Amino acid sequence: MNKTMQFNLLTVMGKVTTSDVESTRQMHNQTAGNPDGVAAAKALGDLSHMAYMPLDTATNFNGDLLFLDVWNSVEGLQNFFSDKQVQAGAAMMWKSKDAILWSKLDNFLNFEIPTPYGKNERIVGIVQGKVKSIEEAAEIHNKAIGSIVNLSRANGMVSHNFYVRMAAPGTPEVLEIIGVDIWMSAEGMMKHYMSKEFQGSGLYPMFAGKPSQSTWVHPQGEWIEW
Repeated sequence: MNKTMQFNLLTVMGKVTTSDVESTRQMHNQTAGNPDGVAAAKALGDLSHMAYMPLDTATNFNGDLLFLDVWNSVEGLQNFFSDKQVQAGAAMMWKSKDAILWSKLDNFLNFEIPTPYGKNERIVGIVQGKVKSIEEAAEIHNKAIGSIVNLSRANGMVSHNFYVRMAAPGTPEVLEIIGVDIWMSAEGMMKHYMSKEFQGSGLYPMFAGKPSQSTWVHPQGEWIEW
């Protein structure tokens, strides 16, 4: 019997040691973008690595940086980040960071829609928080999102996915989830999140408390990504 392959999301969010976008880009390409390190990460299961900064970074740099990586091997991820050179590179780049591994919630209404040719802008909207139960959250989420899928797409949504925080082996389930929306229009994203349809969809009661929310965009310059 074939084992089902899992695709896990690794989020790394924090403050960098550098003082502006360009020096951060250079540091990233020197460390996370090192050719040997990239080859090792890919060989161990890192299928995708993308870098983002807050929407207002161009005019208000405050050191925030976000990595979104997709891994299909937890063991490979653990082996990669246990490497001393990888740890040294991270110490050079990050002043502080929070790295979390997430597993896709298959009982949530997740979707990905192809984008038209030439629509190359990519903006990320993130919501993260604790829930009372995954099953209750899924029911609330699916009803709310199902009512506004068409509006979401009309405003430029590319994908919508929810994940649950993975617990360490032998520890209780962690009731914390993260939603990642990808957009092809920053204007459309803001229009959607502020719309009466989204605000009145009944989505947020699925959280046990007030969730954290943030919006991100690809920073300027050439970043080594895959």
